[in-house]
Amino acid sequence: MRLSNGNLEIDGQLQASVFDGHLVVEALRVLDLFGGQPRVAADLHLRGLDLGLLTEAFEFGRIEGRLDGDIENLRLRNGRPVAFDARLRTPPGDRSRRRISQRAIDTLSSIGGGPSGLLSRGALGLFESFAYARLGWSCILRDGICQMDGVAPSDDGGFVLVQGRWLPRIDVVGYNRRVDWNHFIEQLQAAMDSGPVQVR
Repeated sequence: MRLSNGNLEIDGQLQASVFDGHLVVEALRVLDLFGGQPRVAADLHLRGLDLGLLTEAFEFGRIEGRLDGDIENLRLRNGRPVAFDARLRTPPGDRSRRRISQRAIDTLSSIGGGPSGLLSRGALGLFESFAYARLGWSCILRDGICQMDGVAPSDDGGFVLVQGRWLPRIDVVGYNRRVDWNHFIEQLQAAMDSGPVQVR
């Protein structure tokens, strides 16, 4: 650890166990530590997080399975992200049980900009959860804009956030690739606070 001219740098890695997985923090720097607007830079690597534990901790809807993630070139100002390259995904070779609840599908659909309307109506409303093959979300944040993507392109020009498996098969598809970051956070919070708001 080095402190020079108000800047703090930490060599090596910081490691922690979170949600039955691992978090590694690298290249951690705090700039202008004692100033009015300290800035943080770091790379984060998540491996094998238990999505059941993670989604139970928030009003998101239940997802079962494991999650890997990389959040590189992270820049925080006053505790808020202003830039990063993030990618969250199902780990390759994951053999865990993978299920997603209607509530979680609602939340993901709303933040992905998908159309509203289908799951809670008709026969699909009888199912509490659905099997999925893989899920993933990426965001490149620059100048307040998040450039989003998923695990694969969809047939109708969107991007697949959750790829369904077996019957009844449900794919969660996003359509808004360029999203205002502050609006995105507000929309996510509203979806978590109010329950199902949009269903795909």
